[in-house]
Amino acid sequence: MAGTEFGHALGWSRALSGLPAAPLVARYGELVSAQQALGLSHFGELLIPAGGRLRVLDGIFAVEGPGRRRHVGPRTLRALRAARGDAGAGGDAAAAAADALLDRLTAIQEQDPTALRRILLYQLVQLLHDHPRGQVPETATGLGVDPDEAAALVHAAAGSPRLDRAQRAAAEGLEDAWLAGRVRAAARSVAALPRAVAGGDPLLAGRLAELAERVGAADALLDEAREYEDREDQERAAASYGRAARLAWDCPRAVRGLVRTHRPAEGRPGPLEARLVPGGVALRRPPGADPDGTWRVVRLTRREPLTTPLAEVPGPLGPGPLTDLRAPLGREVRYVALPGAGSAGSPDTPGAPLISAPLLVAPEVTELRLADGRARIEASWLRPPGASGVRVSLTGPGGDTTELAASETAGTRAPDSGDTPGATTPQGGAAGSSGVPGGGAETRAGAADGREVVRAERLEPGAYVLRVRCRYRPDGIRGGDEALSPGVEAPVTVHPWPDPVLALAAAARGAGGLEFRWTGAAGADVRLVEWPEPAPAEGAELAACALPPPLPWVDAAGIAEPPPGTLATVSAVAVLGERALAGPGVAVEVPEAVSGLTVRRTAAGRAKISFDWPDGAGRVTVALTPEPGGERTEHPVVRAVFLREGLELPVGPGAVRVTAYAAPRSALATAAAPREAGQAVLAADVSIAYRVLPGPRRMLRRGPTVLRVTVHAPGGEPGPGLPDFVLVAGTGGGARPHRAADGIELCRVTGAELAVSGTVERELVPTAPGGPYAVRGFLLGGRAASVRLDEPSLTSLVVR
Repeated sequence: MAGTEFGHALGWSRALSGLPAAPLVARYGELVSAQQALGLSHFGELLIPAGGRLRVLDGIFAVEGPGRRRHVGPRTLRALRAARGDAGAGGDAAAAAADALLDRLTAIQEQDPTALRRILLYQLVQLLHDHPRGQVPETATGLGVDPDEAAALVHAAAGSPRLDRAQRAAAEGLEDAWLAGRVRAAARSVAALPRAVAGGDPLLAGRLAELAERVGAADALLDEAREYEDREDQERAAASYGRAARLAWDCPRAVRGLVRTHRPAEGRPGPLEARLVPGGVALRRPPGADPDGTWRVVRLTRREPLTTPLAEVPGPLGPGPLTDLRAPLGREVRYVALPGAGSAGSPDTPGAPLISAPLLVAPEVTELRLADGRARIEASWLRPPGASGVRVSLTGPGGDTTELAASETAGTRAPDSGDTPGATTPQGGAAGSSGVPGGGAETRAGAADGREVVRAERLEPGAYVLRVRCRYRPDGIRGGDEALSPGVEAPVTVHPWPDPVLALAAAARGAGGLEFRWTGAAGADVRLVEWPEPAPAEGAELAACALPPPLPWVDAAGIAEPPPGTLATVSAVAVLGERALAGPGVAVEVPEAVSGLTVRRTAAGRAKISFDWPDGAGRVTVALTPEPGGERTEHPVVRAVFLREGLELPVGPGAVRVTAYAAPRSALATAAAPREAGQAVLAADVSIAYRVLPGPRRMLRRGPTVLRVTVHAPGGEPGPGLPDFVLVAGTGGGARPHRAADGIELCRVTGAELAVSGTVERELVPTAPGGPYAVRGFLLGGRAASVRLDEPSLTSLVVR
């Protein structure tokens, strides 16, 4: 039966005589996390089966039966690990985690045979302290402790110091701080513990004594360095600060004093290289540094209290770069790389510290893009995370600088559906406006795809420089001060742009084709183009090299002869050098021409018109234009009516030009008749009438027969080229002639005679004696095909 005092009859030579107040093992926090992930309240539960018991007074033993117990040492741990087999290899994450924990416990036991018992006792005592019935043996038994030792363990735990959460964190992190050489951090941990905590823990007491000796030595070196500094002996002060930093590299006084008194010496490496990179600060050792050396790096922040613990950059600085991912935004920092110590007990490692130059942690905007437009500049960028805003300035050709817009809140976003581009800053800050030399500026900020945009308008042409600086509100700085990044600058030129085309109109020309007229674009070249879909908006700024080619059927004066079938929206573009402005457009159409057009007069003042109906046309327009000049009339013709009834129109007696073309497809387009449209000229209704008049009676005989030929023409002018009139007598038994060659020519009246006299009379000389014979008149030569012959009744065409 165990006694009531813990450890009164210990049988194992290295067993402790008191309860541990701190685990004093490296990376204890990782061990606790691993066992908690497995649902273990203490790691001893992993060493025994369900319902098993543990003895812990004189070592760790697994009780396997009455009078049987097995000591848990490295061999037992390895056997337990082997018995589990490769459970973790089959994909069971819990089994793999348990195997990893066993491997970790084995390594701890092999390094220090007392460590596992110390850790287990520390965990059991904390569990008893936290339990509401931790003062009764049954609570220890419920934790897996053998009933024979439960009472003694509970009694001893009741007399050990109780630690709150902060004190436990200090006790559990003490060994990590000591082994890493963080002497000041270890001293702060000790200061957080109760004074009597090490009374029953010899190992902890020894560690505290070592720590006190190291702290005392460091403090003495600091006092020595301060005396040298007061005497302005910077070299010796730096040496003392350096030795103090090797003893306690996390000592703010030592490191700051080292930075304050350090002077570059000939033959030593240059300063530690520090530069901003996305997400932090990249550190790289300078040329000439020890190629095999490693350094631990600490960060100093300007304007922070001197008592603030030093911030360590995780990971040693070796041949490759080291990145500080926690550099405070908007603060000025310096980095000190201290030579790594061989061990916690061997701080005097040779080598000089590496100190960087001051660096403002203020990342710049990225992907700055600039574009000039008509009297304006537009800039966009991506703001780095953590920046509270930006400041944008614009320097004009004369050297004057003007502040533009400054967005107010951190981060960037794409615009919501309710945002109005150009109305506010991306994060809600009001848009600003300010004057820029040469014309003034209006600024608008917006966001698209996470980019911030600022625009300066009403600028005169010339060379400008735009500068974007990020604003940061550092934590811990009073008074609302903010830090500004050095800024990113980019040059941009505002080029001259043409004046826009204000209006464009098109009108059909009488001779066919179109005529374009425009206003605006003073001093610019105006090009008439047809845009591929989609067409740019009116006023859009374009590059001249990207314009469509000018329309080939429009000349510089705006006279256009588009080919038949054209239906296009013609747009005017003002061009000046390499820049252009899209202008207004107008729809024009030239319908398809028709073929096979013929016209013939059918009666006085009317004509029959025929043509080949064009494919795909629903209507055809037939236009009549009097010659040589007169008002044009148009007659729409529907296909069904044309095919069923044909087309006959009143044309009047004068000459008429007939034009036919397919009707326009667009009611909104300005239509023009094609120059190659189906055309025919219908001559004036000129007719030649003739009469055969019997001679007057004279006594018992008649006088000679008279031929009267008369010309009828509109306006009394028949025009040149009248045909000759020929009167032919039939032969062969008095048959009436059907052609001029069918008989004997009796009389000929030339066209010239008719054109001069209008009416000509001739006596007919009989061709042969005898009975009556038939005659008939014909037109020959000249305009015979276009002059109508007005014949009398056939019964009157007999010569007796």
